[in-house]
Amino acid sequence: MKNAVERALVFGKGEGIGVDDLPESVRAAMLGPSLAFARLRSLDDMEREVITATLEATHYKITKAAEILGISRKTLLDKRKRYGLN
Repeated sequence: MKNAVERALVFGKGEGIGVDDLPESVRAAMLGPSLAFARLRSLDDMEREVITATLEATHYKITKAAEILGISRKTLLDKRKRYGLN
């Protein structure tokens, strides 16, 4: 805890220490388990976000997006359908 506070003082953005200046592990401990777990997302949600971001970055070029994601074109098309991504 001492190291976390010292680090927050050195690298903090303002005068004093704010919650955002503390490491994620300290913030999670302060929030308690229920709130810390509430911020967790499912693998499906994360996969949907990564696929969406990759498709947008490649201007929906399926072959290029599949290559970047390390999956086949067919797998990407299946996942688009599964997640309702157009």
